[in-house]
Amino acid sequence: MAPTRAAPEPPAPARPARPRRWWLCVAAASLAAAACSRVVTVPADFPEPLVAPLPLRVAVYYPPAFRDYVHKDEANGDTTWEVRIGAANVAAFDRVFARLFRSATRVEAIPAAGTGAGFDAWIEPRVEAFEMALPAQSGTNQYSVWIRYSLRVYGPDGTLVTTWPVSAYGQSGSALLRGSQSLETAAVLAMRDAAALVSTGFAKQSAIRKALLAESPATKEEPGNDPS
Repeated sequence: MAPTRAAPEPPAPARPARPRRWWLCVAAASLAAAACSRVVTVPADFPEPLVAPLPLRVAVYYPPAFRDYVHKDEANGDTTWEVRIGAANVAAFDRVFARLFRSATRVEAIPAAGTGAGFDAWIEPRVEAFEMALPAQSGTNQYSVWIRYSLRVYGPDGTLVTTWPVSAYGQSGSALLRGSQSLETAAVLAMRDAAALVSTGFAKQSAIRKALLAESPATKEEPGNDPS
């Protein structure tokens, strides 16, 4: 007797086609999300400051949070701004340190206190805060940016000398530029403000003058140099 064959399974029911209105809603939602998100990448292009170099050989450490800094801001709850200043941070401070010191060398870390060697000072910049204001928030036609940096300055052996706060500001009008361009310009101006403050104010910090400029080996090599 021939074996009995199993009855074939019925085909699975076809899924109902999505209505055209559903696809239109998805497309509209995607467009709305894209329209409500703006990304501003600040260009990494800054001029060198016109300053006489200090007689210091410094090591510079840029922590990841500084190198990759991104500020996110929800303006009035309907638009999300993402401002990327990480690469610009590094470019701006590289320019400053290249002119401000006899030499500036990037390093991968700050040594533990008492273990440093090979440099007159170690410097670690940080971004402590980033704030922005749009015309709708300020009631003006200006885009404004405030950036608060700090410079942690260490002595030759890695001991902390001082933490120097540097507050910078920039603004740009919205009459001739689009919003993203105006905010980018305001951020660039704030960073240039910070660069100028560091260039002209570093040697004026009393803790830095006392610990680094009065007694550093590099200073002693410069006969006639008066750190006062």
